[in-house]
Amino acid sequence: MKTYQITIAAILLVAVGFAAGFFTHRAMSVKRIQRVAQLRSSAGFEDNLFRIIQPSEEQRAQLSPIVQRYAGQIADNNQESRRRQKELVDSMHLEIKPLLTEKQLEQLDRFSRRFRDYKNHRRKKDGKKSHPREKNEE
Repeated sequence: MKTYQITIAAILLVAVGFAAGFFTHRAMSVKRIQRVAQLRSSAGFEDNLFRIIQPSEEQRAQLSPIVQRYAGQIADNNQESRRRQKELVDSMHLEIKPLLTEKQLEQLDRFSRRFRDYKNHRRKKDGKKSHPREKNEE
């Protein structure tokens, strides 16, 4: 009877450890992804740079206009890059669709729809109509 209880306790302990590790890893991954995404905005880039270099108040006053100017350019560059990438993917889809079977077309459309729905879900979840780093280009 004792062996049975010890075995059950060990299995439960391993299961709890696995679950805790899984959820901890997921939380860390989400946090890391959010940090990278934040760098795409000018304010996020500026905040991250100042967090890294830890300037004095005097330095911050001198650095802020320079960093803001470049951070804005970097954010614009990221937005333009995402727009160009979307255009390339759309062009590729137009070019490959005639070569795909009906089943492959369905899979491609399902993937595209899931990706689009995921992005829309994230926007609605945040209570915003559009992504904070994207200008409404529509």
